[in-house]
Amino acid sequence: MCQMKRTLPVVGVFLMAAIFLWAQRDRAGYAQFEVRSVFPHETSPGRYEQVREAELQSLATQGWELVSVMPYIYRNEEHGPDMPGPRPVVTQTYPAYFFKRVK
Repeated sequence: MCQMKRTLPVVGVFLMAAIFLWAQRDRAGYAQFEVRSVFPHETSPGRYEQVREAELQSLATQGWELVSVMPYIYRNEEHGPDMPGPRPVVTQTYPAYFFKRVK
């Protein structure tokens, strides 16, 4: 009898927790998203152009939400007169943009 008095409140707490969790579940499911990425434009071999601000603004007016900006690095050897030894390396950094919107 004494053990039953201890078990009943424990079962009651678990039952209430289960009912609470069941009531909190999302009946509609998770939102579905479209994703889009925008990278720098290659204008000629080894030369790149930043993404234009107008292009980013256009995506924003279409409902795309900016999620992340990540640098993309392109390493290019310097082109020029022949130099003794190894050619210097030019590192150019351009950001890439990542967007999402609800389907």
